[in-house]
Amino acid sequence: MSFLETLVILLVAVVVLGPKRLPEAARKVGHWMGVLRRASDEFKQQLMTMDQALEKQVNAAVNTSTGELDHLLPSDEELAQAMDFGPPPLSPDDVLATAPVPGGLAPTPPPAEEKPAEAAPVEAAPVEATAEPAEAQPKEEA
Repeated sequence: MSFLETLVILLVAVVVLGPKRLPEAARKVGHWMGVLRRASDEFKQQLMTMDQALEKQVNAAVNTSTGELDHLLPSDEELAQAMDFGPPPLSPDDVLATAPVPGGLAPTPPPAEEKPAEAAPVEAAPVEATAEPAEAQPKEEA
């Protein structure tokens, strides 16, 4: 509240209450403001106490429940075993190559893939140019 607002309120109080009753009214207003401030402080203190008690209960519940759930978590060894999937599966070609053959013959390994030989570049033979086309040459008569 600004100084001007406070001055206006005091002037209205002097006009309404008069100069004789103004000090007594100010004492009553001060008394009730003190009572309200103490009640507000007490209420804040009760809320803080309840909040701290609730926080202690929540922490205690979390600590006990965490200890109870520890046995449900897998150990490091169990995790390592679960992540070990063994050797990779064989491809169909590997399965056929190692399959037993009827008649007791040993399986033959698959042939190695051969790379095609690179072809040597072919050079074009030079062509001689003639001045006249073949049809335009005169024919010899015999």
